[in-house]
Amino acid sequence: MRWTKVGKVLGDLACVHCGYIAAFLIRFHGSLPEANFKAYLAVAPYLSLAALILLHSYGLFSSQRRRWAEVFSSLVCVVTLLLPIGLSTSYLFQTYAFPRSIFLLAAPFHLFFLILWRRFVWAWSLARQGPLTLLVVGPKEEALMRAKLLQSQEPYLFQVAGVVTDVTLDKGGEGQPDIPWLGTYAELVASLKHAGPKGVLLCSGLPREERAKILKKAVEEDLAIFLIPDLEDIFLAGASLEQIDGIPVFRIPRIQEEAALGWKRLLDIVMGLLLLGPALPVMLLAALALKLENPHWPVFYMQERVGKGGRVFRLIKLRTMIPGAEEETGPTLATPDDPRLTRVGRFLRATRIDELPQLWNVLKGEMSFVGPRPERPYFVEQLKKEIPGYHLRHHLPAGITGLAQVEGRYSTPPEDKLRYDLMYGKSASLLTDLRIILRTLSVIMLRDKAS
Repeated sequence: MRWTKVGKVLGDLACVHCGYIAAFLIRFHGSLPEANFKAYLAVAPYLSLAALILLHSYGLFSSQRRRWAEVFSSLVCVVTLLLPIGLSTSYLFQTYAFPRSIFLLAAPFHLFFLILWRRFVWAWSLARQGPLTLLVVGPKEEALMRAKLLQSQEPYLFQVAGVVTDVTLDKGGEGQPDIPWLGTYAELVASLKHAGPKGVLLCSGLPREERAKILKKAVEEDLAIFLIPDLEDIFLAGASLEQIDGIPVFRIPRIQEEAALGWKRLLDIVMGLLLLGPALPVMLLAALALKLENPHWPVFYMQERVGKGGRVFRLIKLRTMIPGAEEETGPTLATPDDPRLTRVGRFLRATRIDELPQLWNVLKGEMSFVGPRPERPYFVEQLKKEIPGYHLRHHLPAGITGLAQVEGRYSTPPEDKLRYDLMYGKSASLLTDLRIILRTLSVIMLRDKAS
C-alpha cells in the first residue's frame, strides 16, 4: 500500500511537470531556451509542493475506494487552483524568464495528463483488488438498511456478502430477497466461513459484549473492519488520557471547546469579504435571470433556520422554487428532482449559486463557512424526537458547507449526517476548515452529493 502511494506521488508530479514542459515547447515553438529553463527549475520545487498539497487536500493519495466521478472532479479542482497558485509563485519570485502565459498553456495539459494517469491507476486498482465484499452485522432493521444502501451503490466498489442480525430472519423474506441472511450473532463463525467476505461492517446499536466478540473474531481472520460509531464512540475518539488521584481516566472534551475558537470567526470575516466582490456580479446575473423568467416573483427567499445554541435566524437564498411551494403540503424536504423548482432555480440549485447570499449570514455572525447545515425548526423538532443526541449539533456554528456535505451524499440519512457533524466538532481546526472548503468545490460537480 505504501508503494502504491509513492507511485501516485511520482506519477502526479511527472504529469504536472510534463504539462509545464509541453507548455514551454509550445510557447517557444519547439525549443527550450536555457534562460527560461533555468527560471522554470528555480520555481519547480515550489510548484511541486503546491501540487502535492492540493492533491493531498482532495484525498487523492488516500487508499479509500472512490467513484471515478469523485476522482475526476477533484482533479479538475486541483488543476484550476494550481493555475493562480503558479501565477502567484512566479510573481513572488520575480522570475521574468518564466512567462505567465506558460501557466495558461499548461493547465489543459495538466488536466489531460492527470486524467489519463489517474484513470489508469483507478482502473488498475479496481482490477487488482476487486469489489470489497462486506458482511454486515447489526440489529435487524439497521443491518438490512445498510445492506440495501450498499447494494444500491456501484457494485465494482462494494458488494454485500450477507447480513448477520440479532434475531432470526426468514431467508429471502423481510422484503429483502436479494440480501442473504447468514445467521445470528452466535452463528458468526459459520457465517464467515460460508460467505468468505473481505471485511465486516459493524452497525451502530450492537451490544458491547457482542461487538467485542465480533471484533476479536474479525481480527483473528485478518478482515478489514468498519465500525459505524455510536455517539459515545465519537466522543471517545477525541478523548485524552489523564489521571485523577492516580486513577487512569479518559477526559472527554466538550464539542464547543474544539469548534468555538477565535480563528473560526476571523476566517469567516476574511473569506466573506474576499468572496463578496466576485460573488456580487454572479448574484446580479442570477437575479436578472430570475426576473426574466418571471418578473412578478421575488428574487430572494428568506427562511427560518436553527443555528448555534438553538437560536433561530433568517437564512437568505436566491429563490429556486415557485412562490407558495409548500402552501398545500406544509414543510417538505427538497429532493434532487424536485418538481417545485423553476427552470432557472434548477440551474442555481445545481451550481450552488443560490447559496451565495448566505455570505451575508456569515458576515453577520449567524453562520460560518464550515459547520452543520442549519435545518428548519419544524424538522429540527421532528429529528430531536427520532434521533438521540440530535440537539448536540447545535453546539456548533451552522455552516454553508460541512463534513457531511463533502463526505456524504444527498441520500445520506440524518443519523449519519449527525455523525459527520459531531466528528467535525471533535476535530475542528483551521486546516480542517480549509480542506472542507476546498473539497466543497469538487462536490459542486457531483449531483448526488449531500446538501
